[in-house]
Amino acid sequence: MSTLESPLAVAESENAKSAAGPSRSASVAELPVAKAVSPTRAALRQFGKSPSGVAGAILLVLLVAATIFGPFIYHVDPLEIVGMPFAPPDADALLGTDYLGRDVLSGLIHGGRATLTVGAVAALITIVIGVSVGALAGFFGGWMDSLLVKITEFFQVLPPLLFAMVLVTLFGAKLSTITLAIGVVSWPSAARLTRAEFMRLRDLDFIKASRAAGAGSWHLILRVALPNALPPIIVSATLAIGVAILFEGGLSFLGLGDPNTMSWGLMIGQNRNYVLDAWWAVTFPGAAIFLAVLAVSLVGDGINDAVNPRLRRR
Repeated sequence: MSTLESPLAVAESENAKSAAGPSRSASVAELPVAKAVSPTRAALRQFGKSPSGVAGAILLVLLVAATIFGPFIYHVDPLEIVGMPFAPPDADALLGTDYLGRDVLSGLIHGGRATLTVGAVAALITIVIGVSVGALAGFFGGWMDSLLVKITEFFQVLPPLLFAMVLVTLFGAKLSTITLAIGVVSWPSAARLTRAEFMRLRDLDFIKASRAAGAGSWHLILRVALPNALPPIIVSATLAIGVAILFEGGLSFLGLGDPNTMSWGLMIGQNRNYVLDAWWAVTFPGAAIFLAVLAVSLVGDGINDAVNPRLRRR
């Protein structure tokens, strides 16, 4: 009996395995497969989870929309005298008039275009110069790193506002000159950040593998290293916009603004001596600058949370 029971037991166990096999495979097949999420979508999702970032983005969109569409709704020339000087806010001038009798609300709407444009373009110049210098210094090292670091330190020890004032005084108080001056004096911090990132990346395995595969230096810098260094650079670029807006306001406050182009800084600079007589002529453009810088800073915080892999939650 023992010799007969053994094959029977084996057959029963094999039948049990064959019966259980399909059910296990079916259960495995029924498991949901996780879909791959692109880095951009993951960053946007993480940005949406940042209350401060979302609030800053909404505020920034409202400011930009007001400067773009405001002139089509409020048809008042910002340089036209519409009433008596220092007229308080009323039905004729919703936010009052300045020392010449110009409408303050119209100045805010039209001046926002110049101020925000200066901030964006100056930040772009800052990032282009800073990333170029920092990438070359951090990637190649050696004598190039030493030379570019010395140049960066030279620009860094110069007082930025004083240097910008000298440039604007020499080349004229035009909006283009002001924008270029702000970008030229603000790039050292971006260069140091980019240099640190490229020094960290150049010794990683994927850079070495691309170099071993025959990739040239410029391909490695532009196509391999730079995309991996973008997250902190994007955050730095966002914050540079707020710095440029404050720079424009500071230069205009000191009387170095473009008198032919209305801006928030120019409004403060031209009415600063009359702040006790007409507080609205200075307070409202100052509040606009504050809101713009606050919005950009909040967006920068949200972007920092979005691109930081340690803060991403699935």
